[in-house]
Amino acid sequence: MVSTTGQTLMGGPVRPAALARGSGRGDRPGRAAAALRNSVFIVGQVVLLGSLYWLYGLGRHFADGRELVALHHAKRVWHVERLFDLPNESSIQSLALHSSHLLEFANRFYVGVHFPAAIIFLLWVLIFQRPSWRRVRTVIMASTGAALLIHIAYPLAPPRFLPRLVPGVNLVDTGAVFGPTPYGPHDTVANQYAAMPSLHIGWSILEAWGVITILRARARWLAVLHPIITTIVVVITANHYWLDGIIGGGLVVAAVQLTRPEVQARLRLWAIAVRLPVRALPAAAMAGAPGTSAVGPSPVAIGQDRPGAAGRPASKVPRARTGSSAAADATAARAAAPPGGNASGAAPPQRAAAEDDAGEVAGT
Repeated sequence: MVSTTGQTLMGGPVRPAALARGSGRGDRPGRAAAALRNSVFIVGQVVLLGSLYWLYGLGRHFADGRELVALHHAKRVWHVERLFDLPNESSIQSLALHSSHLLEFANRFYVGVHFPAAIIFLLWVLIFQRPSWRRVRTVIMASTGAALLIHIAYPLAPPRFLPRLVPGVNLVDTGAVFGPTPYGPHDTVANQYAAMPSLHIGWSILEAWGVITILRARARWLAVLHPIITTIVVVITANHYWLDGIIGGGLVVAAVQLTRPEVQARLRLWAIAVRLPVRALPAAAMAGAPGTSAVGPSPVAIGQDRPGAAGRPASKVPRARTGSSAAADATAARAAAPPGGNASGAAPPQRAAAEDDAGEVAGT
């Protein structure tokens, strides 16, 4: 056995290896429980994000039957961009059309980088950067949820549909011409009418923000290249407008604000303010329920005995004697006193003094 003084009961020194083996056996249940909790947490978070992605994919199909509305929105977005003098997507794509290899690379990047990069980033934070997981999860869920609502409320055809809508626009569907295309023969047309906002750009900004704020090495700033390359890719492939990227990035920036400590504190105060009236309702209902009264205990009636200093009723608490009662007591004491005093028949000095005091009290 090992004593607490670092020696065995036989007097020999304790070997560190023995201590390590002993503590290891005792810690095995704790480590196993911690590993189980960690695994359950990771699985739960993966299921949560998988459910979000499933809802996102389902919501994109709500544009089914709204193709004419989506095409009308496409013309409107195009004219709004020209109103604000944003770069012309058609002119930028015309520069890229000189290189088929560039466009093929852009198509492969658009199809093959978006989701794998997001999955790798989220797993990296979830497993290796757990303290940052909560804020990253908040940003991706808030921004993706808001994007889904916009997809449902504002179906939008991508720029590659504009040549048949707006004269003079010569955008090319690079996926169909150079390949690969993200839309196979079995995809419904509804899949293609969710251009606003661009989560390709939104998620790339989220990933760059996460890497830059989590890591401390100078190389972390290379993550800025990801949203820059993504923005160029979605434009030259005619899959998104500039406004799609602006709104997608704006959603992420707004969601990042929700992770700030002062905003979190304000949200908690609002939640408390909302819950307080709800909690006050049962108390108000109980106050008016039968058998209950909001009136306090009735006061003691006049003349009723109150507890004395020692807890006794006032009627049993001794009271100070008046002058007449003191004189009567002195007279009764003289009558009951046995004869004995001094030879002259005078009372003893102590009794005489008591009688004199009683007489003075009676005279008053």
